[in-house]
Formats: sequence, C-alpha cells, structure tokens
Amino acid sequence: MNISMLGSFVKILTGPCAVGESDSVLACCSGGVDSMVLLDLLVRAAVPLGLRLGAVHVDHGIRGAASRSDARFVQRRCREIGIACHVHRLSLGPETPNLEETARKRRYEAVRSCMADHGYGFAATGHTMDDQAETVIYRFIRGSGVRGLGGMEAKNPWNLIRPLLGFGREQVETYAAQQGISFVEDATNHDVKLARNLIRHEIIPAMKKINPLVVRSACRLAAIAREEGNLVEDLAAALQKASCEYDWGIVRAYRLYDLAKAQQPVTQRVVIRVLSDMLDDPRGIDASQVEGIMEVIKGEKRAHTVKRRIRAQRDSQSITFCRAGRGPFYELPVDAPGTWMIEPLHQCAAIQAQDSGFQGLTLRSLLPGDRIGRERAVRILAEGGVAKALRPFWPVLVSDGRIVSLPGVRDAWPEAGLKTEFPCHG
Repeated sequence: MNISMLGSFVKILTGPCAVGESDSVLACCSGGVDSMVLLDLLVRAAVPLGLRLGAVHVDHGIRGAASRSDARFVQRRCREIGIACHVHRLSLGPETPNLEETARKRRYEAVRSCMADHGYGFAATGHTMDDQAETVIYRFIRGSGVRGLGGMEAKNPWNLIRPLLGFGREQVETYAAQQGISFVEDATNHDVKLARNLIRHEIIPAMKKINPLVVRSACRLAAIAREEGNLVEDLAAALQKASCEYDWGIVRAYRLYDLAKAQQPVTQRVVIRVLSDMLDDPRGIDASQVEGIMEVIKGEKRAHTVKRRIRAQRDSQSITFCRAGRGPFYELPVDAPGTWMIEPLHQCAAIQAQDSGFQGLTLRSLLPGDRIGRERAVRILAEGGVAKALRPFWPVLVSDGRIVSLPGVRDAWPEAGLKTEFPCHG
C-alpha cells in the first residue's frame, strides 16, 4: 500500500477539509478512477478516524445503458466494502440547454439532498490538482476576476470537501494501478465539444509545451488568488453592510456614495457578492457583467441587466438590484388571519380580520394597473412614502379578484374588520 499517499490524504482530510473523528462522509462516486481512489482512501482512513461512510452516485440520464451500468458498478463496489450506496437519477439529455452547467448544478443538488436525507456531515469529491488547473483556465477564458481564479476550495460553506486536491491525476492513476482498483471510463470525457474536455485534452497539453509544470503553476495561481481574494472579501462584506439601505431578498438597495468612494476592487466584490446571492450562483459572475454594474455606479449608464434575471438601476442616491421580468414575483394563498412570511422578500405581513368567513385570499406582488377602488395602487404607495424601487414588489391582498389591501399602507375591506401590517416581525 502507498503509505505516503494515505498519510498525505489523512492530513488533508483532517486539516483543510476539517473532518474530525466520528464524522460522517458521503463519497461522490461516478465510478471513474478519481472517485474510486477517493472511496478507497476514505475506507482506509475510516478505521483510525472512526468515520461513518456512504457513497452517492448521480446518474444524469445522458448516456442511457452506459449510465445504468456505471451505477451498478458503484453499487457492487459499495456492497463489497459494506457501505450504503445512494443512487440519484436525473432526466437530462443531449438537448438540455447548457448541458455541462445544468448537469453540474443538478448533481450538487442531488448530493445536498442526499446529505440532508441521510445525515451526512460532509460530501467528498475526487477533484485533483489537474481538475483545479482546468477550472482556473476555464474561468480565465470566461473572463473571471480574482475570485473566480481562486478555483475550488478544499472545503466549501456547505461542507463539500475535496481531499484529493493535493494530488495530481497521474498520482491518482498510479495509486489505482498499484492497489488494483477497478473503475469505469466515461466515454463523454473524451468529447472535446465540451469545454472542459477541450481544455483537458488539447489546451493544457499545448500549454505544457511552454511549461511542463503548468498544472502546478495554475494551482499556485489559484492559491494566491484565494489569499488575496479573502482579504478583499472581508473588506467587501463590511462595505456591503455599511452601504445597505434595505435588503428585501429580490430587491435590495445600496448607497451610491459609499460604493463610489470605496476602492474599486472592494466595490466590485460587493457587486459580485450581491449578484452571486441573488442569482444563487456561488461561483461568481463574469467580469463583463461586473463591469456593466460598475458603469451604473459610476453614472455612465442608468441600468444594466444580468442574465435577464437581475436588473441594477440607479437613482440620485442609490443603486437598486431587483429581480427582472414581469410580475407577479410571488403569490401566496392566505386562508386564515395571522402572520404570513413572504419568502422572496424575507419579510412578514400581519393580517387580521373579524369576519369569521375569512378565507380564499391571496398575497401577491403589485401588478401594473392594480387599483383599490378607483385609485391606482402605485400612486397610493408613492403617497405613503414607499420607495419607487420597492413598489413593484409590494404585497397586495386580493379577494375574488378585488384588491382589498395594500398591507401596511391602506386597507379597504371595512365590513370584514380588515387590518394589516407590513413589514412586521413574525
């Protein structure tokens, strides 16, 4: 057995990955060489550390019978070593838009679901130094900033760990050969129509003609970018908090003066933090999109829309980020008086009524043309002091197609004794 590799693996597992004695770890196993070596090393480390192990295999549904065969291979191996194997089947296909990205997102959703359902504290992937280099190069090509060039971390916020990041693919393959570890080969890994495969099979080999150690160089760049990025991240978190006027989930506003006077890299990181959260994309945003928002902050243009999903626009004092598109942005059935959480806004509305027949109401966001009686709802909100950016997201209470309340601003159902408060503390 390669004692040196196992020892290094355990140091990474208990160090940067922060796995402790008696923890539970879910190994993400595709059946490929990296994941099967990961599984082998975890099994060897489990005894001295007292770990509870399991494995998860995600069948994307792209390769038909070959995918099902890979799942059976992983299941057999798990039975041999006596650990639970959880198989998640997706329904993707070659026609799926943005297949690589969609598959990645759905795969991690399945892993997180498996962790929650079966009580695993960590999920481990078989990413190696070569995968890190490919990630850095891919993000560089896409136009990522320093945050993106930081690549993958040994441990992310939801306890996804990568204990093989300290090893090259050649080391992993040598270990597999020495230990007689069986694995399966995914034919799609050689399809250079996919961006990452093109980087792996053509771009990196070309770069090695200039620098044979390009993989290590790319990983070193990632480490430097993460260190410098963490410093900027701390400054950006403080600026984001200090400049925030309100944060209502799908609509947020920040003082332009604070953002404009800060050092540009810090302001750019605030933009990345806000967009990453609102788009639910923790990997960050393309540099070109960040530059578009910076032009709004600098007053070079009034608005900029990111991925047709988030619109940033300025007024004299603020820049507002909000969900783009036509409403309603939420609809919530209300069948009883009480306090109701409007999840997209991170806010509660309190609704009280004396009418015992209170039922069948709906809370939804304001729509163009909404009226209470003959008055335009948007004008009532303006007269009530509601900020212009908040108005399209303000809740209205609807009964049988008739708006009976603009919660916190005006109630118009006296026969029911209606009284509302918004926002309120739930």
